[in-house]
Amino acid sequence: MRGRTGSVLAALVSALALPTLASAQVSNPTATEVEVAARSLQAQIGLMSGLGSEVPGSPSTLGKRLGTTPRVAASIRAGFMRGAVPDLGDAGGAPSRELTYMLPSVIGGVAVGLFDGLSPVPTLGGIFSIDALGSIALVLPPTSDGFSGKATSGSLGVRVGLLRESFSVPGVAVSVTRRWIGAVSLGDSTDAARSFVTVNPNVTAFRATVGKDLLSVGVLAGVGWERYGGSFDARYQGDSGQMTELSKPLEQSRRIYFGGASMNFLVLQLSAELGWADGFAPVPGYLGAPFDITARDFFGSLAFRLTI
Repeated sequence: MRGRTGSVLAALVSALALPTLASAQVSNPTATEVEVAARSLQAQIGLMSGLGSEVPGSPSTLGKRLGTTPRVAASIRAGFMRGAVPDLGDAGGAPSRELTYMLPSVIGGVAVGLFDGLSPVPTLGGIFSIDALGSIALVLPPTSDGFSGKATSGSLGVRVGLLRESFSVPGVAVSVTRRWIGAVSLGDSTDAARSFVTVNPNVTAFRATVGKDLLSVGVLAGVGWERYGGSFDARYQGDSGQMTELSKPLEQSRRIYFGGASMNFLVLQLSAELGWADGFAPVPGYLGAPFDITARDFFGSLAFRLTI
């Protein structure tokens, strides 16, 4: 009787001890999981450094004010999205659980009208008009979730008008920009016993927008395509049980869709946008995991723009 009672007590003690031992384990992501985290983080940081329309609330080019004087637009925009990656700090076995977080950004932009474009008839103007574009951005991954680094970025680009908005026609424009972004890390790169991933992204972004003002309210819709480039560095526990270093280039692309509305107050405009970015193709060896790399990323923004 005493033997049986002792066996039961030992089993209970062992069962209670297992969660404690598991919670003390070091994370053990696979090489595939580390690369999935890098791909997701690269794309999310790249998207939030530019968001939807290149000039918030503006579907067509700026043009000139009078004579050769360019029209200038300056904007400040706050963006947000729900981000997610595999949790490299998960103490359980692979695949790791999903880590979700709020990913905000702040973007300051400027656009300058360089060329008024062609006007073959009085009701059609701005054909092949040109704006120069520039911006600086700050993406703020939450340090409470294991991120380090604030992704600062700068961009340069050009927007070409196909139609300038008038009473009878909407504004239509296309643009291309290049963004250079600072490094962001997930995990502790200073602890040689723990996993981490660091991405060093850059983005080439294409946009096409159409929109029209309806009295004091404007509407805008757009599509885009983004190519993410750069590289990532990582550390993970390999098959041998030893920590393994990994560095490799990283390239991928996806489509963007967005729409918004704006209110105009003479030279000042308040605008809001919502949109989503397509997910990526499934990764062999990472199917059915808690984190889904094929899922869309939804984002939004609020902006003030001054045009003079």
